[in-house]
Amino acid sequence: MAEGTLPAPTTGAPARRWARLSSRLVPLFAVITALVASMLFIMFTELLTQGYVDIPQVLNTTGTAYNGLIEGSLGITISNTLHNQDLSLAKTYAANADELNPRGLNVAARLTDEVNAAGIDNAIRYGEVLGKFPDLSDEEIVVLGTVIPEVQTFGEANLLGMRTLLEGLSELDRSDANDLVEKFADDEALTPEAREEINTAVPAAADLSNADLLAQLKVIQTNGFVKMERWLQQVDLLAENRLNVTSPEAQDLATIGTLDVAKVRDWAVAAENLKTLGISNLTALSEQLRITKVLYDKGLLVDQNANTALTNELDNVIQNNYVILRPNNQMLFDPNPRNFGTILAENKTPDDPSDDNKIEAVYVKLGDRALIFYPGTLESMIVRSIPFVIAGLAVALGFKAGLFNIGAEGQLYAGGIITAWVGFSPLFADISPIPHIVLSIIAGIIGGMLWGAIPGLLKAYTGAHEVINTIMLNFIAINLVDWLIKSTNPVILLDTTASVPRTPYIPPQFRIPTFNQISPLWFVAAAVLTVIIGLWQRREQIRNKPSLIIRPIVSGILIFVAGIALAWLTVNSLLHVGLILMVAAVWFTEWFLDRTTPGFELRTVGANPDAARYAGMNVQWNIVLAMALSGALAGLAGGIEIAGVHFNMTPGFFGGVGFDAIAVALLARNNPRNMIAAGLLWGALISGGGLMQTRASISIDLVKIIQALIIMFIAADAIIRFLWRVPEATAEEKERTLFAAKGWGG
Repeated sequence: MAEGTLPAPTTGAPARRWARLSSRLVPLFAVITALVASMLFIMFTELLTQGYVDIPQVLNTTGTAYNGLIEGSLGITISNTLHNQDLSLAKTYAANADELNPRGLNVAARLTDEVNAAGIDNAIRYGEVLGKFPDLSDEEIVVLGTVIPEVQTFGEANLLGMRTLLEGLSELDRSDANDLVEKFADDEALTPEAREEINTAVPAAADLSNADLLAQLKVIQTNGFVKMERWLQQVDLLAENRLNVTSPEAQDLATIGTLDVAKVRDWAVAAENLKTLGISNLTALSEQLRITKVLYDKGLLVDQNANTALTNELDNVIQNNYVILRPNNQMLFDPNPRNFGTILAENKTPDDPSDDNKIEAVYVKLGDRALIFYPGTLESMIVRSIPFVIAGLAVALGFKAGLFNIGAEGQLYAGGIITAWVGFSPLFADISPIPHIVLSIIAGIIGGMLWGAIPGLLKAYTGAHEVINTIMLNFIAINLVDWLIKSTNPVILLDTTASVPRTPYIPPQFRIPTFNQISPLWFVAAAVLTVIIGLWQRREQIRNKPSLIIRPIVSGILIFVAGIALAWLTVNSLLHVGLILMVAAVWFTEWFLDRTTPGFELRTVGANPDAARYAGMNVQWNIVLAMALSGALAGLAGGIEIAGVHFNMTPGFFGGVGFDAIAVALLARNNPRNMIAAGLLWGALISGGGLMQTRASISIDLVKIIQALIIMFIAADAIIRFLWRVPEATAEEKERTLFAAKGWGG
C-alpha cells in the first residue's frame, strides 16, 4: 500500500456501511471542508487588519457570514421578536427629552450615531474646548482649527521668531507689504540701499541682521504674507487661553476644524445628556429609536409624545401584534399573533393587483424567537440555479465521452441569441403563444447544437483538440453576439429605442410562463397523466399484485402537490416553467447515457476509443454526437435564461456561466442526478453572497474562495478521503467520474 493512503475498512458492519455510503458523500464532504477552511481566510484578514487574531470574533464573523449566506439563498433565518425591554433605552431617552415626537426620533437617532462615531468622551471634550472660545463664530473656529496643523508643521517657535518682521509688515497696506517682500526676497544679499528702503518701510526690521532679514523675507515669500499673518493671529489667540499648537486642546480644535462646528456643538450637548442618563451603548439606543419610529410609521404607536406612547401603548402593541425584529432596523408584523403564520408584503403599488396578497414571509414561533422563511429569496435562488444545472449537464455529457467541452459559454450565447431573435422577430409574431415559446426554445437548442458540433467535427475528422477549439469558439460567439447587437449600419438585432445596446424585448405572451400564471387544472392534468402512465407501465405487476397500484397514485399526488407548492413559491413572478425543462433535461441525459445504445457507445468511446473502434463502434460519429448534444444542452440553458428570465439579450450577457458549469459538473461527479444539487449549491453561493457581505462586513470574494476550495477538494479528493476517512475510490467509481480520459495528448 502506498505511503499516506488510507486502508479501506473491511471489518465490521458499521465499517462496511461507511465504505458504501462515504464514497457517495465525497462532494458533500468537499463542500463542508471548504466552508470550514474559509475561516482561515477570515483569520488571515483579521491578522492583516488588526495585527492579531481574536478566535471568538472569527467564529462570530464566520457564523454571521454563513447565516447571511443561508438567508440570502434559501430564505431561512432565525430572528428575535420584540419585547418591552428591547426599547428600554429609547424609553429612558424619551422620558428625559423635551416633547420627543415621531419626526424627532430619526433626528435623535442620527445625532446618536454621530456622537457614537465621534466617541462620547471626545464629543464632551470638544464641547469643553469650544467653551473656551465663546466669542468666536463657527467660521472663525474653522479658521483656527485649519491654522493649527499648518503652524505645527512650520514650527511655532520659528513663527514667533518672525513676529517683529510680520507685525511690521502688517502695518503697511497688504499690497505694499507683498510688493516689498517680492522685491527683495530673491536677492542673494541685501545692499545698503535695499536695507535702507526696508528699514524706512518697516522700522521694526532695523533690529534684524541682514542675513536674518533676508532669510525671513524668503520664508514669507514662500508661504505668503497673508497666510503667515493669519498664523500669527491664531497663535496669539491660543496664547490668550494659555494654549499652544501642540497642546491637546489645540489638537481637538484642529479636528473640530475639519467638521461641521454647529454639529459638534450639538454632539457635545447630546453626549452630556447621554452620559447623565447613563446610556453608554449608543448603537443600541440608535436602533431602538429607529424601531420606535417604524412602530409609528406602521400606525402601531399613536400618541405624538414618544414618551407617552412608549409608556402607555407599547405593551398593547406587543400583546396584539407579533413583531419580528430584522437587521438594519427592519421589522415584520403580523396583526394576528399565532404559532405559525404568513406575513403579506406591503402593497407599494395599489393600482397593480399583482401585488395584492403577496406573501413576504412565513414564520414559526420558537419561544422568544421566530424561524422565518422568505419564499421570494428561495424563488430567486432556484431561478438563478437553472442555467448552472443544465450547462453542467452539457459539460458532464462531454466528459462522459472523454471530451473536455470548455465551450459551454459560447454555446450558451449561440442558443440565447437565436432564442431572443425568434422571440421578438415579427416573422414569428402570428404564431400562437405556446407553439411560439416551444419554437424559441427549440431554436436555442439547435443554435447550441450547431455551435457544439463544430469542435466535434474538427476533433473527429482533423484531430484538432476540443479544448483549443471550444476556447476559440467561445470568443467567436461572444464577439459575434456583440457585433449583432451593437451593429448600427446595418441594424441587425439592436433595439434602436433602448439607451443601452440590447435586443428588443420578447413580448409578454411569448415568454416562458411562471408557475403562478398556470391554472391548477394543469397540475391536475399532469397528476392524472402521471397516474395513467404509471398504471400502464406496471399493468402486469398490478395484475399479480393489486397493492402496487398505490405507487402510481402516490406519484400523481406528489406531482399535483409539487405544482401547487411551486405556484405558491412564485411570489415574485420569477420561477418559470423552465424548471420543468431543467428536470426533463436531467432525466433525458441520464436516460440517454444509461438506457440507450447511442449512450452506451458514447460512454464506451469516452472510456476507451480503441476498444470501441475494435467493437465496431463509429468513434468519429460518437465524438460529433457528444459535442452536438453537449452544445444542445448548453443552448437549452441559454434559451431558457432569455425566454424565461431576462427577455432580451445584451453583450456579455452570460458572464462566465459556461465556465461555472465546468465546476458544477465536477461537483456533481458527472452524475446527471447530482447535477441538480450541485447547480442549486452554486446558485445558492452566488445568490447569498451579497447578503453575506452586508451582514458580516466581509468581501464578497469569500464566495469565490469557497467555490475555488470546493473545486480543489473535488479534484484532489485524496485530501477529503484522508480527512473524512473515506476508502479509496474503486475502479467502478473512477470510471463513473471519468474526466477527459485522453487528456491533451488525445
